[in-house]
Amino acid sequence: MIGEFERRVLMSICKATNGSKSAHVPRQYFMKKFQENKHQRKQAEKALKSLITRGYVYPHPTSRETTYQMTDAGWDICRAEKEKLLGRS
Repeated sequence: MIGEFERRVLMSICKATNGSKSAHVPRQYFMKKFQENKHQRKQAEKALKSLITRGYVYPHPTSRETTYQMTDAGWDICRAEKEKLLGRS
């Protein structure tokens, strides 16, 4: 079970990748919505680290910067959340 803020960060990654399991995106693509204030930014960074540690998100080091991809477990949560929003559960 993941926390509410972790869920928000994961859903932001899901949106940035268009729900694709194979896509990976740079941090600024999914963290921009958490830049409103310093506290929210810190919470989002902590949630991202937790998602990586718990195996929901995988970091891809590249020559320029690290990009991030959902794992199968992260994708399952993303899909379940989308189904809830669509009223299918």
